[in-house]
Amino acid sequence: MIRNSVKMLAVAAMVTFCAGNINAQQSNPDGTRTRLGVALGLGVPTKDYADFVIAPDIRLQHDLVGRTSLTLTTGYYGFIGKPKINGETIGTDMIPLKAGAKFFFGNTFYVQPELGAAFATKSGYGTSFVWAPNIGYANQKWDVGLRYEGFERNGGSNGMVAVRAAYSFNLSK
Repeated sequence: MIRNSVKMLAVAAMVTFCAGNINAQQSNPDGTRTRLGVALGLGVPTKDYADFVIAPDIRLQHDLVGRTSLTLTTGYYGFIGKPKINGETIGTDMIPLKAGAKFFFGNTFYVQPELGAAFATKSGYGTSFVWAPNIGYANQKWDVGLRYEGFERNGGSNGMVAVRAAYSFNLSK
């Protein structure tokens, strides 16, 4: 019941964010813009629950006036090399949904905190709280970053350190 409520809330937040950005695309006389980034991330878990992580994602980014942007990111975290007990794979892949903000220093370097939820793809693993501080470099088309991503659930925690390379498409007119 709680898991379904969290999913519904996440979908509602994403629809609201996207609807607001569609309206912003039609009139942006203040110089703001909206972009969609497609990325591939590669990571290393901080605990021995996998050998490495493949993390493709998509990110919607709305640039505000000044050097700040709002972001909404989702994707898939595939944990490769999960341990097995009695022939059964232990652990699960995850689908994250995170909201964040990018704060630029100069025209290209940024820090980006993100918060959200990661939904397990395997039954019985539940939903984790996700927090992810990022640092990176972005220009008009490319975004390369380094992040730590922490997953918290039922009093336990784990995480990963990952690099992300993205290509951005300008959605604003």
